[in-house]
Amino acid sequence: MAEIYNDPIIKKYIQLIEAKTDGIFRGYYQGDPIRIPSSKLPAIVLSKAQTRIGPLTNAEDEHGMAMILSVVVDIRDEISDDTQIAPGVARLYDIMEGREEATYKLKANSLLNILRTSILVDATYNLRTDLSSITQADYGLTIGKRSQEGNGYAVEGQIEFIAYYTQLR
Repeated sequence: MAEIYNDPIIKKYIQLIEAKTDGIFRGYYQGDPIRIPSSKLPAIVLSKAQTRIGPLTNAEDEHGMAMILSVVVDIRDEISDDTQIAPGVARLYDIMEGREEATYKLKANSLLNILRTSILVDATYNLRTDLSSITQADYGLTIGKRSQEGNGYAVEGQIEFIAYYTQLR
Protein backbone atom coordinates (compact mmCIF):
# COMPACT_ATOMS: atom_id res chain seq x y z
CA MET A 1 0.00 0.00 0.00
CA ALA A 2 1.34 3.43 -0.93
CA GLU A 3 2.12 5.96 1.74
CA ILE A 4 -0.55 8.65 2.12
CA TYR A 5 0.68 12.03 0.97
CA ASN A 6 0.53 14.82 3.54
CA ASP A 7 1.05 18.18 1.88
CA PRO A 8 3.77 20.01 3.84
CA ILE A 9 2.23 23.43 3.20
CA ILE A 10 -1.17 22.36 4.51
CA LYS A 11 0.63 20.70 7.42
CA LYS A 12 2.39 24.00 8.29
CA TYR A 13 -0.91 25.88 8.35
CA ILE A 14 -2.51 23.19 10.51
CA GLN A 15 0.43 23.44 12.95
CA LEU A 16 0.00 27.22 13.06
CA ILE A 17 -3.72 26.91 13.82
CA GLU A 18 -3.13 24.18 16.42
CA ALA A 19 -0.59 26.35 18.23
CA LYS A 20 -2.82 29.42 18.38
CA THR A 21 -6.35 28.10 19.04
CA ASP A 22 -5.98 26.78 22.59
CA GLY A 23 -7.30 23.26 21.88
CA ILE A 24 -10.56 24.42 20.28
CA PHE A 25 -10.36 21.77 17.55
CA ARG A 26 -10.54 18.01 18.00
CA GLY A 27 -9.95 17.05 14.37
CA TYR A 28 -7.64 18.29 11.62
CA TYR A 29 -8.00 17.09 8.04
CA GLN A 30 -6.21 17.65 4.73
CA GLY A 31 -8.59 17.57 1.81
CA ASP A 32 -12.36 17.29 2.03
CA PRO A 33 -13.51 14.26 4.05
CA ILE A 34 -16.97 12.88 3.40
CA ARG A 35 -17.56 12.02 7.04
CA ILE A 36 -16.15 13.41 10.26
CA PRO A 37 -16.92 11.57 13.50
CA SER A 38 -18.80 13.71 16.02
CA SER A 39 -15.99 12.98 18.51
CA LYS A 40 -13.66 15.00 16.22
CA LEU A 41 -15.86 18.14 16.16
CA PRO A 42 -15.19 20.99 16.00
CA ALA A 43 -12.86 20.21 13.14
CA ILE A 44 -10.64 22.02 10.66
CA VAL A 45 -10.51 20.90 7.03
CA LEU A 46 -7.80 22.54 4.95
CA SER A 47 -7.77 22.09 1.17
CA LYS A 48 -6.11 23.64 -1.82
CA ALA A 49 -8.48 25.07 -4.42
CA GLN A 50 -5.82 26.10 -6.92
CA THR A 51 -2.05 26.49 -7.35
CA ARG A 52 -0.50 28.95 -9.78
CA ILE A 53 3.25 29.04 -10.42
CA GLY A 54 5.03 31.88 -12.17
CA PRO A 55 8.47 33.47 -12.34
CA LEU A 56 9.46 35.75 -9.47
CA THR A 57 13.10 36.37 -10.40
CA ASN A 58 15.54 34.85 -12.89
CA ALA A 59 16.21 32.02 -10.47
CA GLU A 60 12.95 31.71 -8.50
CA ASP A 61 9.34 30.72 -9.02
CA GLU A 62 6.50 31.94 -6.85
CA HIS A 63 3.73 29.50 -6.03
CA GLY A 64 0.36 31.08 -5.23
CA MET A 65 -2.05 28.68 -3.59
CA ALA A 66 -5.73 29.42 -3.06
CA MET A 67 -6.60 27.67 0.19
CA ILE A 68 -9.98 26.80 1.66
CA LEU A 69 -10.18 26.42 5.42
CA SER A 70 -13.45 24.79 6.46
CA VAL A 71 -14.67 24.78 10.05
CA VAL A 72 -17.17 22.08 11.01
CA VAL A 73 -19.03 22.60 14.31
CA ASP A 74 -21.35 20.22 16.18
CA ILE A 75 -24.69 21.90 16.97
CA ARG A 76 -26.31 19.28 19.20
CA ASP A 77 -25.62 21.19 22.43
CA GLU A 78 -27.50 24.21 21.09
CA ILE A 79 -30.53 22.55 19.49
CA SER A 80 -32.67 22.57 22.64
CA ASP A 81 -31.85 26.20 23.47
CA ASP A 82 -34.93 28.20 22.43
CA THR A 83 -32.93 31.44 22.31
CA GLN A 84 -30.90 30.24 19.33
CA ILE A 85 -32.47 31.10 16.00
CA ALA A 86 -29.89 29.09 14.07
CA PRO A 87 -28.23 26.52 16.36
CA GLY A 88 -24.46 26.37 16.11
CA VAL A 89 -24.02 29.58 14.16
CA ALA A 90 -22.84 31.58 17.18
CA ARG A 91 -20.09 29.02 17.90
CA LEU A 92 -19.09 29.00 14.24
CA TYR A 93 -18.91 32.81 14.08
CA ASP A 94 -16.82 32.89 17.27
CA ILE A 95 -14.30 30.36 15.97
CA MET A 96 -13.99 31.95 12.55
CA GLU A 97 -14.11 35.65 13.35
CA GLY A 98 -14.98 36.16 17.00
CA ARG A 99 -14.69 39.80 18.03
CA GLU A 100 -14.08 41.62 21.30
CA GLU A 101 -17.31 43.17 22.58
CA ALA A 102 -15.91 46.62 23.42
CA THR A 103 -13.64 47.20 20.40
CA TYR A 104 -14.92 44.89 17.62
CA LYS A 105 -11.32 43.72 17.16
CA LEU A 106 -10.85 40.12 16.12
CA LYS A 107 -10.12 37.83 19.07
CA ALA A 108 -6.54 36.56 19.21
CA ASN A 109 -7.59 32.93 18.66
CA SER A 110 -10.12 33.57 15.86
CA LEU A 111 -9.09 32.04 12.56
CA LEU A 112 -9.31 35.30 10.63
CA ASN A 113 -7.01 36.97 13.16
CA ILE A 114 -4.53 34.09 13.04
CA LEU A 115 -4.35 34.21 9.25
CA ARG A 116 -4.08 38.01 9.08
CA THR A 117 -1.45 38.38 11.82
CA SER A 118 0.70 35.27 11.27
CA ILE A 119 1.93 36.41 7.90
CA LEU A 120 5.19 34.46 7.80
CA VAL A 121 4.22 30.83 8.35
CA ASP A 122 7.67 29.34 7.65
CA ALA A 123 10.60 31.75 7.40
CA THR A 124 13.03 29.04 6.29
CA TYR A 125 11.14 28.44 3.06
CA ASN A 126 9.37 31.82 2.78
CA LEU A 127 5.86 30.39 3.17
CA ARG A 128 3.55 33.29 3.86
CA THR A 129 -0.09 34.35 3.86
CA ASP A 130 -0.96 36.98 1.26
CA LEU A 131 -2.30 40.11 2.94
CA SER A 132 -2.69 42.00 -0.33
CA SER A 133 -5.61 39.80 -1.34
CA ILE A 134 -8.98 39.49 0.35
CA THR A 135 -9.31 36.83 3.05
CA GLN A 136 -12.95 35.83 2.79
CA ALA A 137 -15.22 34.10 5.32
CA ASP A 138 -18.28 32.38 3.83
CA TYR A 139 -21.19 31.17 5.90
CA GLY A 140 -23.14 29.32 3.23
CA LEU A 141 -24.00 26.89 6.00
CA THR A 142 -24.49 23.24 5.27
CA ILE A 143 -26.19 20.85 7.64
CA GLY A 144 -25.60 17.12 7.41
CA LYS A 145 -23.15 17.40 4.49
CA ARG A 146 -20.56 15.11 6.05
CA SER A 147 -22.80 12.41 7.50
CA GLN A 148 -24.42 9.29 6.21
CA GLU A 149 -27.90 9.98 4.76
CA GLY A 150 -27.62 13.69 5.64
CA ASN A 151 -28.66 13.25 9.28
CA GLY A 152 -25.65 14.92 10.90
CA TYR A 153 -25.71 17.70 13.43
CA ALA A 154 -23.00 20.01 12.18
CA VAL A 155 -22.78 23.38 10.46
CA GLU A 156 -19.86 24.67 8.40
CA GLY A 157 -18.21 27.81 7.23
CA GLN A 158 -15.20 28.42 4.98
CA ILE A 159 -12.35 30.88 4.92
CA GLU A 160 -10.60 31.45 1.61
CA PHE A 161 -7.08 32.86 1.57
CA ILE A 162 -3.95 32.85 -0.56
CA ALA A 163 -0.64 31.33 0.54
CA TYR A 164 2.64 32.08 -1.25
CA TYR A 165 5.83 30.10 -1.38
CA THR A 166 9.06 30.94 -3.21
CA GLN A 167 11.13 28.13 -4.74
CA LEU A 168 14.50 28.19 -6.43
CA ARG A 169 14.42 26.66 -9.90
